Amino acid sequence: MANRMNNRNEPAHLRQPNPAGTTDQSNQQLSQPDRQRVALDSAPEVPLVPAVAAAPSMPITRSQKSAIISDPSDLLFYTALALLPVDGTVAGIPLPFWTPLSPWLFLAYALVNARLLRTVARRYLPFVLFPFLLVLVSCYGWTTVGFHGWAAARSIGSVVLGLACLASLEIALRVKRLPWRPMVTVLVAAYGVAFLVGMVQWAGVQWHVAGIRQFFARLMYRNYTWQRPQFLFAEPSYIGMHLFGVLLPVYWLTKDRHVAVVIPVFALGSLLMGAGTRIVIDVVVAGVLWLAASINFRRRGATIGAVSGIGVVVAGGVAAVFLDPRLSKLASDGLLKGDQSMSARIFHMLAPAWAWTHDLWHTLFGWGAGNISNAVRTGYWGARRWYDARGGLVNNEIRGLQNPPADTFTMSAYVSFITEFGVLVMLLLVVLVVVSLSVHHAWNRTTVCWLIMVAYLYIQFESYAFYGLALVVWGAYRLRNPSARVYSQE
Repeated sequence: MANRMNNRNEPAHLRQPNPAGTTDQSNQQLSQPDRQRVALDSAPEVPLVPAVAAAPSMPITRSQKSAIISDPSDLLFYTALALLPVDGTVAGIPLPFWTPLSPWLFLAYALVNARLLRTVARRYLPFVLFPFLLVLVSCYGWTTVGFHGWAAARSIGSVVLGLACLASLEIALRVKRLPWRPMVTVLVAAYGVAFLVGMVQWAGVQWHVAGIRQFFARLMYRNYTWQRPQFLFAEPSYIGMHLFGVLLPVYWLTKDRHVAVVIPVFALGSLLMGAGTRIVIDVVVAGVLWLAASINFRRRGATIGAVSGIGVVVAGGVAAVFLDPRLSKLASDGLLKGDQSMSARIFHMLAPAWAWTHDLWHTLFGWGAGNISNAVRTGYWGARRWYDARGGLVNNEIRGLQNPPADTFTMSAYVSFITEFGVLVMLLLVVLVVVSLSVHHAWNRTTVCWLIMVAYLYIQFESYAFYGLALVVWGAYRLRNPSARVYSQE
C-alpha cells in the first residue's frame, strides 16, 4: 500500500499503471474528495488548442512537449511566419499596394494539407463560401459596367489568400496541435531582423551611404529608403499594421514576454528614426486600446493608473503633433492641403465614394470585382470640384485618376470593398464576424479592443489578404481570460 501511495504522489507521466483486471484497494479506503483528487491527478494534460466541442472558449494554454513539426509540410507554415515582415520587396507577387510572400505560402500550406480542409470548412463554412458570394454579386457589375480580368482575379484572389491564412492557423494550431512556442520564436526573430534592416536603412540616410541606398533601391518594390527607413514593408505607413495587427494580437493570445519587448522597441525605434507620420497616430491608438484591454477597472488604483496612462499616451500624441513637421503642418493646414501624400490618399478614397452618391444600385451591389477604376472615373470630376473648392493640393497622382488604370487602388479596405461588392455585402461580412464571435462566446473587453484596432488599421490599408481579420476570426474566441499569463512554462 505504501508503494501505491508513493506512486500516487509521483507526476502523472512517471506513474506505473495498475495491472489489468486489478483494483487499487487503497482508493477504497480514501474519502470521496481524496478519490476525486487521485482521479484528477491521473487525467491527461490539456493540449495547446483544446477540442472545440469540449471547450470552444478556451484560450491558448501551456504548450505540450511535442515535435515542432508533424510532417514536412509544416515547414511551409514556419516559412510563412518568418516572411511576414517581408511584404514590400521585388521578390513578392504584386497585390494591391504590397508584394507579400507569406499569403502565398499559407495558401500552399492549406493546399498541401487539403485532406484537412474539410475540418476547416465545417468550422468556418460561411467564410469559406464568401468568395463564391463575391463572384455572384460581381456579376451585376460585370454585366452593367465592364470586366477587367486581371484586376478581378487579384481582388477575388486576395480574399482567397486571406482565407488561406485562416485555414493555415486552424490546421497548424487546432487540427495538428503544433506547439505555439516555436512559432512565436520565429515571429520575434523575423521582426527583429526587419528592425535591424530598418536601422541599416536609417544609417544610410543619416550618413548618406550610397551603397546602402542603392541596394535597397533595387530590393524594394516601392522605394522610400532614400528619405526614411522602410524596414521590409511595402511602405513605412504599414509599420502599425504589423505591430498592432499581428504582433499585438499574438501577445494577447500568448502573453509571451518576448513579443511584449519587440512591439515597444520596434514602435519607439520607428518614431526615433522618423519612419513616418502614421506610426505616431497608430502608437497613440494602440496604446489607448491596450490600456483599456489590460487594466482591471474594478480596482480603484488600477483605474487611476489606466486613466493616467491614457492621459500620458494622448499627451505624447499631442506633443508629436508639434514636434513632427508633417503632423504639425497637417494640424495647421488641414488634411487636404497639409501634405501631398495625405492629400493623394484622401482623393483616392474620395473619387469612388463620390460615385456612390449618384448610383444607388451599384452602391448596394457594387461595381464588380476589379472595377474600382470605373467607379473612380465616374466620380472623379464631382470629387475634384469638391476637393478644389476646399483648397486641396493637386499633384500628378491625383490628375492621373482622371483616366485611371484598371488596377487602380483606393488605399482603404472599406472604400475598395464597398466599391467592388456593395454596401450589402459589407454589412453581411460584419454580421458574419460578429456572429462568429458570439457563437464562440468570445465577447470580452480584449476582443472589443482587438476589433476596434483592426477596424482602425484597415482605414488606410486595402489588401483583403492581410492577416488582421483572419487572426480575429480564428483567435478571438480563445481569449476567455485576457488578463491571464498563458505563455509556455517549458
